[in-house]
Amino acid sequence: MRNTMNTLLMTVLILGLAACSGEQMDAQDVGQTTSRIVGGSSFDGLPAVGALLYNGSQHCTGTLIGPRTVLTAAHCVDGFSASRMTFITGPNVSYPESRTQAVSMTGHPSYNAYSITNDIGYVTLAEQPPVAPMPVLTYMDSSFQGTDLFFVGYGVDNGYSQTGSGLKRAVWMGVSRVDATTFRYDDPNRNTCNGDSGGPAFFQGSDGTYFVAGVTSYGDQYCTDYGVDTRVDAYLDFLPIVNSQPDPEPEPDPVDPCGGETWEGRCNGETVVWCENEKVYQQDCSSDGKVCGWDEGRGYYVCQVPVIEEPEPVEEPEPVEEPEPTDPCEGETYAGRCNGDTVVWCENEEIMNQDCAEQDLVCVYDVDKSYFACREPEVVDPCNGETFDGRCDNGSVIWCENEEVKSLNCQASGTDCGYNSSKGYYDCM
Repeated sequence: MRNTMNTLLMTVLILGLAACSGEQMDAQDVGQTTSRIVGGSSFDGLPAVGALLYNGSQHCTGTLIGPRTVLTAAHCVDGFSASRMTFITGPNVSYPESRTQAVSMTGHPSYNAYSITNDIGYVTLAEQPPVAPMPVLTYMDSSFQGTDLFFVGYGVDNGYSQTGSGLKRAVWMGVSRVDATTFRYDDPNRNTCNGDSGGPAFFQGSDGTYFVAGVTSYGDQYCTDYGVDTRVDAYLDFLPIVNSQPDPEPEPDPVDPCGGETWEGRCNGETVVWCENEKVYQQDCSSDGKVCGWDEGRGYYVCQVPVIEEPEPVEEPEPVEEPEPTDPCEGETYAGRCNGDTVVWCENEEIMNQDCAEQDLVCVYDVDKSYFACREPEVVDPCNGETFDGRCDNGSVIWCENEEVKSLNCQASGTDCGYNSSKGYYDCM
């Protein structure tokens, strides 16, 4: 049963504009059919959830949480160009209902692509799309374990064939674990996948309002075992939203007749510049052999006789030894390595191990994936193509027996090499 956690709404601050109630009701039946996000259903509600296209192709998923702010994952914006990114709305990227150009993209300053931490970012649009922004969840703790959340994305619906992207799909999944900045889900046959990255996981309040609780970050290779979302409430200080209303237009500054110059004045080289009776004055000190300086007794800048001061000796600071940064994975990387037939790698600042031998597989480097993984062992032919039936080669019989290439010189025995049909192989005859 879906856990709506009614008492939580006492601590939730609405930071965006809620979607219309009709679209929220449509989501109740999602996940009851066999079509997939992986494991979900086609979905045309919550129009603030759209697709991020890069060079016109499906790239990631995002959610409008401010008039021009689209929430997504840091790995969706890190290393990419805003001029090539657009945000579209609608249930199919091939037939967008709206299209808005990005003007800038911001990933979290502490995002780490190797450990996949702080994986949250946002895209700033050139103008507001014709949809209302969504509010975000401002509090989450361990009590969310077991709570069903509503995941939406435009990614593939088959992790093995990597097909089906570009259609908006949704699915309900339960939270299996809550960590400091992420939460995990392990629903059988249901998951997010490639292209859903940056997409929302919604918490539904008792009044039907949907709050963005998570941003899709990563999961297992074929999208069949688990997924991990970045918690939005852990990064409220990073996101450019403070309330559900747009900031008021600032009052125009009054006209300053002196253009920022003050009565105390300032030095422009050896010239004193100040404002007096709403008029800017200047005095060249160098014409009298003086310099511009601050007069403590008068409280403003004046032309004064230069004071020659003996420079104080500069003490060389003692070098400070910087502490070596602590590596939680002790040198292990996300690409990993083989330890015999065990894959060893670092993920989310934790050392992971996978025993390939348990699956009758071997540890190898996957060039396409750019990391070490368990794969089928290559079959080696010890006879390099030679068969038990054999063949003739310049008067000799060549054949494979007991995984070893053997040969017999027929000419040495005064015979010829030929096929012995009664024996079923080549022989000296």
